[in-house]
Amino acid sequence: MAHLAKTILIVNDEWGTAKGGISTVHRYISSLAADAGHNVYVTALQADEKDRKDAEEKRIKKIFTPEVSPYYPDKTPHRTWLIHHQSFFPHLKTEISKVDIIIGHAPDSHIAALLMKKDIFKQAQSFLFNHVIPEDTEVYSDDATPDKVQEMETQLFEMGEKFDVICSVGPRTKGHFSNKYRALVRQDTQHMEFIPRPDQKFFDIKMKEAPKDFKGCVFRVITVGRVKGVEKLKGYDLVAQAMSKVAESFHGMFQRPPKLVIRGVPRDESEETKQFFARHNKSPYLEVVPYPYGTQDEIRIDFQQSHLCIMASRSEPFGMIGLEAMATGIPTLVTTNSGLAEFINTDSSLSIYADSVVVDVGCNPSANKRDIHQWEEAIRKVLCNYSVAFKRAQAIKKILNESEAINTSTAIFQSLLS
Repeated sequence: MAHLAKTILIVNDEWGTAKGGISTVHRYISSLAADAGHNVYVTALQADEKDRKDAEEKRIKKIFTPEVSPYYPDKTPHRTWLIHHQSFFPHLKTEISKVDIIIGHAPDSHIAALLMKKDIFKQAQSFLFNHVIPEDTEVYSDDATPDKVQEMETQLFEMGEKFDVICSVGPRTKGHFSNKYRALVRQDTQHMEFIPRPDQKFFDIKMKEAPKDFKGCVFRVITVGRVKGVEKLKGYDLVAQAMSKVAESFHGMFQRPPKLVIRGVPRDESEETKQFFARHNKSPYLEVVPYPYGTQDEIRIDFQQSHLCIMASRSEPFGMIGLEAMATGIPTLVTTNSGLAEFINTDSSLSIYADSVVVDVGCNPSANKRDIHQWEEAIRKVLCNYSVAFKRAQAIKKILNESEAINTSTAIFQSLLS
């Protein structure tokens, strides 16, 4: 029997995916809800014609963007506008008569979703997508304090009392909050592990292996994500030093050293990013190439033009960019301290490739010397045996495209919406 279509409002700050994992998952679950036959509305702080056309193609009813008074002094979009929805999104109340389900993302839009439910859509069922583990990641921030970490963890724990359904992205996040929620008073909150599926455009890429006789070929090693403020967390110091050693060894073998490409450097952070890599690049032969934030289409081309993707975070709740790289078919290396690594290690079809994808590094900065060596060896193994690594990446791509775990996660989520 067909289910009745529901009206679903999914709260986020952007429709596109330039800012990374949360927005990518947001776009994906919006599409899943629409595919299940529901009427889906989303919020964004700004949306251009390309965003609106893309949303329309995915059967999203409307992207709500802010209405800003001409007398408001600061026209720069800010996430607090979502929280102050009565001022900036008054059209939610006038254009949507009823919302059955409202969805927020932690840490970006969960408070706004709760306020919209409280102020306008009181009868709506509330869903939360958990993307972060402050205990694991905030300790690497320069301004981290025990009080700040506790405050963030406490806020996310308390969300377990306020949301009806909680979807934790990846096994690492699910395990963390399953343990935290043991202390909840409320007993009827549903908590599931959600494994996102990369956009089909990544799977549709036909990766071409560089010909063995291609003279002048330079290996391109790419990593994706901003640098400033998250240098330690994302392990960029480890990547730079490991790649320096690889560059030295290639030069010693009379081969052109690989380039390190960084996708996700805003213009106003370019100089500081260059200075950071200048401090950690120990080789005169390693070229570091920064690029700005990229759209999914730009990142897909990046993968096609690169030979290896690295996700070297000292801690990563999941690691969506690594999953997208694997879906493309580019050889990929991910940190063992990530939800993606746990997914690979525990999935019966993918686990046979774990040793060649997951890099066994620590999470303690005092272990830098060992971790740099681990990354150096893993990178060298891929580049020096590239044909083998490339064929393995194609096998992983096929498994991901048919993943039972992802399909099951999708089905559970869609059933919870019905």
